Amino acid sequence: MPKLNIASQITFLYYHDLAAAQQFYEGILGLERVEDQGWAKIYRVSGQAFVGLVDEAHGSLKARPENAVMLTFVVDDVPGWYDYLREQGVTIRREYGRSDTIQIEYFFAEDPGGYVLEFERFLKPELTAVFHQQP
Repeated sequence: MPKLNIASQITFLYYHDLAAAQQFYEGILGLERVEDQGWAKIYRVSGQAFVGLVDEAHGSLKARPENAVMLTFVVDDVPGWYDYLREQGVTIRREYGRSDTIQIEYFFAEDPGGYVLEFERFLKPELTAVFHQQP
């Protein structure tokens, strides 16, 4: 295979109510909006990883009542995010916990479109070195 470069990554999520999603990702999660196309907004998650929010009326796909997508945010302070999102009234889908099997701490929340958001921290030092790198 030739050496082909992938410069960045964007995950696009589709919404019935784009304004509610925008408020959540900007106002609650505090993500930086790097592009505003009107019916699509793109936010930097970290480095060259992005999430795009799309109004289903204009996008390529439609929002669904149940989404088989989980967006995972690797963070250094899982309990801090858990407490903050609960204070903001965000729906918690799975309470804070730890998995000894895969050595993570985590919880699941829900965004305004019903997408599951996982906030997790890797506990294995070799994975911490990979996933917790600062830009």
